[in-house]
Amino acid sequence: MQTVIIEYDYADKDYRSTFYGFYAEKGREYRRDCIRLHFFDASVKFDPEWLDLSCECDELSDHYFGYMVVRPTIGATVGRSLLSPRMRRGATGQVIVSEHKVNLLGHNLTVRGFPSMEQPSDIAVCAHVSCWAILRHLSQRYPRHPERLLYEVTRLASRFDPGSIVPSLGLSVWEAERVFQAAGCHPHVVLQPTSEGSESDELNASSYADFREAMHSYLESGFPLYVGFKNRPHAAALVGFGWKDRIAQPESDTVHAWQLVDTLTLVDDNSLPYSNVPANADNGQATHVEYTGEDIEEFIVVLPENVHYPATAIYKLCPLLGNLLIRAFGLSAEDVQIRRYFMTTISELHCQARRHEESLGKELTECYLRLRNPQHVWVVEFCNLDQWNRKVVAGRAIVDATASDQDHVPMLLLHDEVGAFLFDRSLNPERHSTVLLSRPAGLSLPRMELN
Repeated sequence: MQTVIIEYDYADKDYRSTFYGFYAEKGREYRRDCIRLHFFDASVKFDPEWLDLSCECDELSDHYFGYMVVRPTIGATVGRSLLSPRMRRGATGQVIVSEHKVNLLGHNLTVRGFPSMEQPSDIAVCAHVSCWAILRHLSQRYPRHPERLLYEVTRLASRFDPGSIVPSLGLSVWEAERVFQAAGCHPHVVLQPTSEGSESDELNASSYADFREAMHSYLESGFPLYVGFKNRPHAAALVGFGWKDRIAQPESDTVHAWQLVDTLTLVDDNSLPYSNVPANADNGQATHVEYTGEDIEEFIVVLPENVHYPATAIYKLCPLLGNLLIRAFGLSAEDVQIRRYFMTTISELHCQARRHEESLGKELTECYLRLRNPQHVWVVEFCNLDQWNRKVVAGRAIVDATASDQDHVPMLLLHDEVGAFLFDRSLNPERHSTVLLSRPAGLSLPRMELN
């Protein structure tokens, strides 16, 4: 990035919402307008005489890295921003993004990123900003989610209409959940147990491993997470992760993909967006952020309305699925040592099957395309270390995400490289048909990378 275009007298709707609801009533006079900074690479030129932008190619968006709003406040002046992860030095791994449209000097630009801003500190703090960022992302990615401005987010946290907003001291995870509920979303709160094996009606995770697996599975499903940290009153948005470059042989008999994660990517208002932090405290990475993934003790995920089978239920189901693959298809215990699961839509699953039709084979591709009933499904994959490094799997299960966590047989499809069980949940969930697969010789089952 080498070109910055400064847009003066910019009417930023998020700042305007706080201006009319909060700053206009203060004794100090605040400006109504902001400054917006646009970031391009060196190939983009600005013509001050014609007020126009040009580059060597016709697509300006290919050279655009996003914008940053500067608010006319005393402190915390970085307002609504949308920056591409490509602009962040050191940002690696997979990041959840949505497409945002920008009009600059008559040019319609697009940029893919995750919203961010610095907490104003008076009207809103880190928890409000994290809620706002996730809600703004949802409104851009899914049309049914309306856009929520920052001032509205601060009001949604109250159980009643406060009439006016007072300076905020922060939000608990339950107040943050109320923000998402009042915004018309379906939030699901997951807490880390206070001790291994503890039981409480307030805890959604049964163990530390259950909590970490659920957090990673939702993240890999493409859902940004509102996360809270232990021993510090702070919140941020968890938006991505990166795998380890070198994977050693796992010490335990079965491990989840979470143990193969190297870094987590957060949008934290205390630093620039897309901060990479170590997933574990013992990986030896230096970081300017004073926490690691192990310090996350609670999170909120906004789920689709019809999803009733949580990640914690998949955690309990995985041993059964692994045993079924061993008993039904003759896989070894080593072949189900590494497990990975994430949620996706049935249409995306159909696209994946069509994309990898050559590797899956005709019969298995047809099995995937026959799955039509649920809108959302869980994809559960099993493999050994060698297969993980080659990005292939030994077996896979497709689970109905709209099922109840009390269902004994929520599976839709279970298969390895040679055979498949196809379940029909519309009739008898326990009844299944067996399909013998004639797949191409020498081709393994590809690992799914959907989100």
